[in-house]
Amino acid sequence: MGMHHPAFAHLPEGISPADARRIAAGCSHALVPDEPAARGYRYVGLGGAEPPFYLARRCAGESCAAVTLHAPLELTSAGEAEPGAAAVAQVKVSVGLNTLRWDRLLDVDVVSGVWAELLGWTLSEVARLELLEASSCPICGPIS
Repeated sequence: MGMHHPAFAHLPEGISPADARRIAAGCSHALVPDEPAARGYRYVGLGGAEPPFYLARRCAGESCAAVTLHAPLELTSAGEAEPGAAAVAQVKVSVGLNTLRWDRLLDVDVVSGVWAELLGWTLSEVARLELLEASSCPICGPIS
């Protein structure tokens, strides 16, 4: 699931070309940080058929952005992860009412004001994660 980016021309402030390459090479999965709460993630378990997720969000003015670590699976059992367990999860990004497709994260032109601030924060947070590539991902990698 590669992204096409001519030299990452419009990277938000704080996102390096190396960060952009890691994001572009990622499969949309990442390891859940060792101490998610210390990193600003709140664990949300809705119960029923809905999978749990970790949520980090930031607001600027009346708009908000979020990075969600959706449906974390324990690395040891591949079952639904308990809060704080070593896990892998799908990374989802939303800015305002828009959920950004993983393969288009870096295609978004940076606008001014709060949108640029929120987009920059979400991409910075994604860059801080231990992103996985499909070849090493236990979810979408090769089946042994």
